Amino acid sequence: VVIDPRVVAVRKGGKGPIKTPDDLAGIKFRVPGSKMLQQYYRMLGANPTPVAWGETPAAIKQGVADALDPAAGALYVFGFKDILSWVTFTRAVPDSQVYSCNLEWFKSLPSNVQDGIKFASEVTSQQNLSKVPAARSFAMAEMAKHNVQFYSPTKDELAQWVAKGGHQRSEWNEFKKQLAGSLSVFDKLDEAANTQSRLYVHDA
Repeated sequence: VVIDPRVVAVRKGGKGPIKTPDDLAGIKFRVPGSKMLQQYYRMLGANPTPVAWGETPAAIKQGVADALDPAAGALYVFGFKDILSWVTFTRAVPDSQVYSCNLEWFKSLPSNVQDGIKFASEVTSQQNLSKVPAARSFAMAEMAKHNVQFYSPTKDELAQWVAKGGHQRSEWNEFKKQLAGSLSVFDKLDEAANTQSRLYVHDA
């Protein structure tokens, strides 16, 4: 299920908008336990600050962290609208969720039930993709009522984010090997991810 790309969201009183990685210099950036996200924001020049999700609103309010990176919809749903000033659509990490079922259980079902589950999954996936732009726009409109502002980087500015933290950098090689098994397999996955399929994902 696609949610939206993660963003760079700055607390009220913080500097903004964040246009390029240089604007993140020294900023205390809330991250989860993910070593990958911690490395990413360190590469960009921020100071990764691990904070548990449940403690994040208080940390942002108190200045323990200056910024965080959930998708715009998540920022709205989880009540950050009153404590943020700027949100920048850096498109760094596609935010999504994966739903799965036990394969042995699935194969034990009658074939017509399996077909029904596959069909329902396909329909749900397409409906999800069709709702992404409206869900984002709604979240933005609601947060704007609380004076949250939004910034979409220019093509040149986005290129700076890629240059400083993109997957082409050697710092990511160990992660690529861990996740894909080898750099060559990662390259194939990267090619597949950048090949347009019949499904369209509206990016922020």
